[in-house]
Amino acid sequence: MFLIEGAGGLFAAKWRVPPHRVENLWAPDHVLGYRVSGIATIGRKCRGVMQRKVPPIGAVSFSPGYCPTEWTSDAPIEAIHVYIPAAALRAFAEAHLDGAAVEIRDFFGIAEPWLAAYCDFLDTHGALYDADTLFLEHTQHLLLRHLVRRHSSVSPCALETRLRVQPLRPSVLRRVESYLDANMSADLSLHTLAGLAHLSVDHFVRAFRGATGKTPHRFALERRLERAAALLKGPATIMQIARECGFRSPAHFSVRFHARFGLTPSQYRHSP
Repeated sequence: MFLIEGAGGLFAAKWRVPPHRVENLWAPDHVLGYRVSGIATIGRKCRGVMQRKVPPIGAVSFSPGYCPTEWTSDAPIEAIHVYIPAAALRAFAEAHLDGAAVEIRDFFGIAEPWLAAYCDFLDTHGALYDADTLFLEHTQHLLLRHLVRRHSSVSPCALETRLRVQPLRPSVLRRVESYLDANMSADLSLHTLAGLAHLSVDHFVRAFRGATGKTPHRFALERRLERAAALLKGPATIMQIARECGFRSPAHFSVRFHARFGLTPSQYRHSP
């Protein structure tokens, strides 16, 4: 099992599970499941209805936290589970739907390209092993928005209308940029950045993207990498640079740096 956890409450795990039967499973969190590997017949009993199928690789399922569910598997499987706190969904509804009750429809072993790509991204880009708070908080926002738009009774048009905002003013953007530069080694939080702009987190994310064309996480990552590139031409060690620029480990730093510049930090240091 590998685990990520965000300050906003979202967390995810990658499980390697033997044949099993789990009865009367209940949790306060909603669970998004993604089939990574394995050929098994999966049984799910929810609301008194039993379903059995062999979900293909990449299939996704959603189980509401308020609905007791029984699961069976006749062979080993590997899966990613994303656990979504009920409080996070309520907070989203409060911010965008005037607090109206929102229920995500349950689904089992379906093809859903956006959710499959989301889970695959968590896996293949190392987010299940080494993710920062800014990334996880933004991930939670994107996931909730998609689930509400595509898998609830809320009208997508109504939600999109509520989500439109004006871009950040230049003076506010400069304030956020200055904070990012001064706190690059810290574990940045969307809540802190939104507070600088005196906006809710969701409002801030959209206003920031409207002003920069990038998410706060992408913007901060690029600034960190540019700072790191400059520092690599100096005497500091790669470990020191990774820490100073806010990367949790030299390995994470190396992966991100290579993706941006096409060279490892060591190769870049010795390049002309």
